[in-house]
Amino acid sequence: MELYIFDRELNFKGILESYSNLRWVRKYHKAGEFELHCALTPEILELLKRENILWKKADDEAGFIEYRNLKQDKNGQEILVVKGRFLTKYLDRRIIWGSELLQTTVENAMRTLVNNNCINPIDKNRIIPNLIIEENKGYIQNINYHISYKNLLEELESISNVSNLGYKIKFNVNDKKLVFDVYEGKDLTVNQAINPICIFSKEFENILEQEYTDSINNYRNVSLVAGAGEGKERIFTTIGQANGLDRFELFTDARDLQDKKTVGEQENQHEEDIPIQEYMKMLEQRGIEKLAECKEITTFDSKVNVNSSLKYKDDFNLGDVVTCMSKKWGLMIDARITEIEEVYDEKGLSINITFGNTVPTVLDKIKSLAKQQIGGSIVTSITNVNVNNIDGGSFV
Repeated sequence: MELYIFDRELNFKGILESYSNLRWVRKYHKAGEFELHCALTPEILELLKRENILWKKADDEAGFIEYRNLKQDKNGQEILVVKGRFLTKYLDRRIIWGSELLQTTVENAMRTLVNNNCINPIDKNRIIPNLIIEENKGYIQNINYHISYKNLLEELESISNVSNLGYKIKFNVNDKKLVFDVYEGKDLTVNQAINPICIFSKEFENILEQEYTDSINNYRNVSLVAGAGEGKERIFTTIGQANGLDRFELFTDARDLQDKKTVGEQENQHEEDIPIQEYMKMLEQRGIEKLAECKEITTFDSKVNVNSSLKYKDDFNLGDVVTCMSKKWGLMIDARITEIEEVYDEKGLSINITFGNTVPTVLDKIKSLAKQQIGGSIVTSITNVNVNNIDGGSFV
């Protein structure tokens, strides 16, 4: 499979026809990543410059080079190792500059954050060249969202995790545009009758290898949320009602969530108290947001049989909710496809899929801790989201 190379101004630079290994990882809630191994020649070194873009024909995603490593193996062969992230990672180069209060749909909130910080910012130096926004698709999930001075990509990831909407920057080769898109996978589970059903199981011979993880290592289901005020005057609320050994408690410090808001413009600005009912909802949703970072882990990792009747991108794709089952293990879960790893090597194409919520990495935990210490985003409510039947499971 050929790789088409562009510079960051989206000018075509050449084609890479030969390489030993390509790992291409698509992600639903985060920016994807890739790793490429190839022979080292002066021509290839010139082609695969840092920041240049790699694109696979017929894909709508592409990646840019962040890292290059030149080495010589024990046989004297010179090898170039290239690593990078998908174009969505460009959004990591921006913060939310100022304060945003958004009471709208999740889709509109994501679009507004990207527009205000990457496409039409007050400071034109912040514009990301060639970036536009896809047409609104009309997703109905609603959000009340207040955020200031946070990393743009991290906030999009947080909103995505809570709302179950995915996002990405697509590469429009013909128009030389980068297109920010909010999207949602299809429901292909056995419990619906609208779309064709998609079941992954070794019994159906569409899975070659599988691994199931069921963990409560980081699990919390009750949160005491502390908001504005000091001592006895501090405002508290509790999220969750579990009891006994089924109760896993978490303290959420939401002191950054002030009970006052600034209204007016410039010299007419002044502070007003937020109505207590509205403020309590803000605290409650902060608790929900933190508990969402401490979910039970239910994950199927599977190596897919590419020669089975289920065809990648035709019968299933990233973001779709499918049914995974193992009669031998007595398991059946409906889970979203949150990650797809494509591996191209001398054996051809292999596909590894992650179904469900993944085990948090060390970096994920550090970011979560940092947010807790300095105050995270304020998501006062998200509605019209069905989270009970996704990434859940049962023993059969």
